[in-house]
Amino acid sequence: MVAAAFTLIVLFARFFIEEGISGFDWSGKIGDYLKDWFGFILISVTIVVVAVPEGLPLAVMIALAYSVQKMLKDMNFVKRLAS
Repeated sequence: MVAAAFTLIVLFARFFIEEGISGFDWSGKIGDYLKDWFGFILISVTIVVVAVPEGLPLAVMIALAYSVQKMLKDMNFVKRLAS
């Protein structure tokens, strides 16, 4: 999430710097500006969609390992599985 937000901020900053140097033409280029902005948002959403499934198995494994350790401390009978 942080990487996507950072990417979005950098893309918008680059856009405003480049267009600010050449001068904004809101009346003639608003369609082009909106197209660029939509592309920036699409890139950020793509980063989130790709990054979330990568971390999901790790999060599940950590949660299960924590639960097994807690059950062992509570003296529940837990079969140890080698991972």
